Order: sequence, then C-alpha cells, then structure tokens
Amino acid sequence: MKIVFMFPGQTSRYPGMIEKLLTVGPWNDEILDRASDALRRDLRAHFDRRNEAMFARNRDVQIGVFLANHMYCESLHRLGIRADLSLGLSLGEYNHLVHIGALDFDQALRLLDARGRAYEQGPEGAMASVFPIEIDQLLEVARRVGRIGQLEVAIRNAPKQHVIAGERRALDAALAVLEEEYFVQGVMIENRIPMHTRLFASVAEVFRPALESIVWGLPALPYLPNVLGRVTPHLGPAQFVDLLSRHVCSPVLWRESIDFLTGRDAELVFVEVGPRAVLYNLLGRRWKSNPRYKTDGPGDLLASIMALAEELNRGIYRTPVAA
Repeated sequence: MKIVFMFPGQTSRYPGMIEKLLTVGPWNDEILDRASDALRRDLRAHFDRRNEAMFARNRDVQIGVFLANHMYCESLHRLGIRADLSLGLSLGEYNHLVHIGALDFDQALRLLDARGRAYEQGPEGAMASVFPIEIDQLLEVARRVGRIGQLEVAIRNAPKQHVIAGERRALDAALAVLEEEYFVQGVMIENRIPMHTRLFASVAEVFRPALESIVWGLPALPYLPNVLGRVTPHLGPAQFVDLLSRHVCSPVLWRESIDFLTGRDAELVFVEVGPRAVLYNLLGRRWKSNPRYKTDGPGDLLASIMALAEELNRGIYRTPVAA
C-alpha cells in the first residue's frame, strides 16, 4: 500500500503548535532557525505561545502553518517514513511543492510572506464552513444570494462538507438560508479574507511577480494542484506561475483531488502531516474507507509520532521512495 501525505491549510493553526514541535527533536529547532534566517525575523520569539499577536497578520498564519507542516514532515522522515504521493489543501499546497522537490524551503517561506502581505491588502470578505449539504444545493443558495453580494463555494472539502466565501452580507444571507431551509449550521472560519474567490483576482495579480521570481525545480513526485484536482504533467516555470496565481482566486478542489488519487489506486494510506486533524476528519468512512492517520494529538507528541511511525513501518505500509 502506498502512503500519501496530506498537508493542511490555515485553519489548522493554534497557539503553541510550534513550541510543541520543538520537543520532538533538534531538527525542528534547526528548521525554525533556518526559517528565521530566511525571513530575517526571530520566529522563535514570534511563535512563543505568550505572544497574543502570533496570528494577527495573515502572513504569520501562513508562515506558522507552513512551518508546522514541514516540521511534522521532517519528523516522519527522521523516523523512516516516506510518502509515495502527497497533496496539500490551500496553503498546504506549498508544503506539497516542497515535498515533491518543485520548490526550495527558503523560497517557499519568502513566497508565503509575499502571499500573506498580498492577502492582507486584498478586498474584505469572510469564509464559513458548512455541513452537511450537497454541492448542487449549496451552489443554488449561492446563486440566490447573488443579488445581495458576491458569494462562491471556495473549497470543496468532501461530498457534503464545503467552505463558502465572499462578501460578508452575502455570506450572512446564505447562512440564514442554509439554517432555515436546509437545517445546515455554518461555522465562520475567516472574518476578513475571502480566499479562493473571484474577489481575490486582484490579489492574484499582485502576488504573480513573486511567483515569477522563483527558480522552480523538476518534481520528483507527481504535482496535484488544488485548481485542477488531478495530477498535471509537462511542468515548467510558466505552468507553476499560472496554477499558483489561479490558486489565489479559484476554488480548492480537495474532494476531486482525493477522488482522483483513489480512482487511480484504491490501496492508499492517507497521513495528515500537520497540526490538528482537519483533513483526517474529512476523510471519514462515510466517504473513503482507506486507512488514515494523523500526526498531531494531545500528550507526548514525540511518543505519538513514534507510535505512528512504528505502525506505518510495519510491513505493508513501508515505502521504498527515497528522500
């Protein structure tokens, strides 16, 4: 069976996640120091749990979650766990790009710093997670509230779990319709930035020069971009720039991505590599029956990661893919 790493996005953040990872091994201290050097900032002080402004800026949210995902990934590597495939949700796509060898770690950090600054300067809006509802019903609700303001399905997480985003008045109207007519409760996950919607088209243009400045590598593993929901071949700098520019203002096709992978190979083991367990929970047995694991958890993090590595290393889950 093949192992698939899943890297989560911004909503997986929580105070203390970086400090917790520093207890796992000295390599995570080295990652944090390298990141501080790359950005010329004291990230150790910034991500101290006593810093109440830790996630006040979107760029810090992006950098923090990217770092946490990378630290979990490196911790698994140190314990002998390699993945045959990977993918990332929203921000997690940048961890996916680093994992497959298309993007250098330092360049990824600088890109996300630029991406976060562009997001902070973009138009205002909001995002909410909604469940349970079919996509066709949700699209109809979005169409109905269109006279009030712009609203879109920004992330297709699972068959009945989605994220809507857009102008706040339209979002509020949609949540009211969903509750009254479909008995669906929405949870606000972002009250300022309408990511992955056409409202952010101008942000994509602002961010594009940063993407064009990157020296892109040749991926050693398949690239599965959010905007396509399938593996894309024939990659070059222009393709990376185009796909990641569109990524800013286009829907995240997570459900389609998972369906694509399992449609090609049913014998996959999914491991969420990052804080919390958002992707692990999405991949429930009502949707997929594949074995699934998460790296985060309460208690001794090193002990839980070692237990996970031991289970994944046990026979059929072992993968021969090199670093």
